[in-house]
Amino acid sequence: MRANKIINYPAEKEVHHLGSFHTWGLAATQGAASAARLLMNLVEKEIDPAELATCDICVLLEIEEDRRIREFISLLNHKLVAQWLRTLPILCVPHGTKLKQCLPQATALAINSIMDKYRGYLVSELHRLHEEYQPDAAKWGVLGHAAEFLVAQRGLRR
Repeated sequence: MRANKIINYPAEKEVHHLGSFHTWGLAATQGAASAARLLMNLVEKEIDPAELATCDICVLLEIEEDRRIREFISLLNHKLVAQWLRTLPILCVPHGTKLKQCLPQATALAINSIMDKYRGYLVSELHRLHEEYQPDAAKWGVLGHAAEFLVAQRGLRR
């Protein structure tokens, strides 16, 4: 088995620092009272320059993501998961890459093959959309699928 690349951060409930993405997201999407309370706490304290490189929400998301990667790995031999992997699996680049780092070489090659197959499908569909432009926005779903493949589902990664 390859070296385990999963990061184990200590879980914390309090938010002490947010990165740009999550600060703006908080300001734009939270209820005013809860956003004001959290932003007030962040604004009141002096920011340590070392904290600028971290975001507490990103750390918590990474912990959860790592937990789910380990869970997926533990289920690879399950009959339904194996069947899904043979039929229509779709793995995004960030999660597929992270998954491959934790798997034996043969399984990592199978994941690579799955991702390459979907990549080929997307390239074909994107090429068709580009060459045969259709004003019907319903046909543009491939743009969202390509975005998900490249960076995961909206909101899963910063």
